[in-house]
Amino acid sequence: MNFRLLSALIVLLLAFSFIAACTGADSTGGPSPTETPAVTATPAPTTQVSLAPGPTQTMPPGKEIEFQITGGYPSRATNDLYVAFRGGKGQDFVTSIDLKVTKSTGEVVTKAMQPTIGDEVVIKNSKGENRVEITVSLVTGGSYKIKDEIVKVP
Repeated sequence: MNFRLLSALIVLLLAFSFIAACTGADSTGGPSPTETPAVTATPAPTTQVSLAPGPTQTMPPGKEIEFQITGGYPSRATNDLYVAFRGGKGQDFVTSIDLKVTKSTGEVVTKAMQPTIGDEVVIKNSKGENRVEITVSLVTGGSYKIKDEIVKVP
């Protein structure tokens, strides 16, 4: 009987010592309440936007898809740029479509499109020459930049 009581007491003391070791205060972690960390300003890197089209990739045979890219549609008054997915032989293999438009002002607009026929994106206030880049991801794991062109919006 005393052996069971002694074993239980030892287990209880070990548990308390482990708990006490885990909740101790550590003086090396972080600044003290009277110290304020010094903040240094780091200039943000400026990236140049390019309106020059780059190389594109060709979709694998049997997986071709089409897009309609029109400047000044649906409204010339608001200088709209219209991009629509038109489908194709490979539409069932597309998982995602990423659209990136670099406006003539230097503003970059990124949008995600759905691989359903008729899905469209309208970018407003796009007067001038705009660089349109379309990257498509397939179920096979490949990613293809299929469009990179300049579209003029009147």
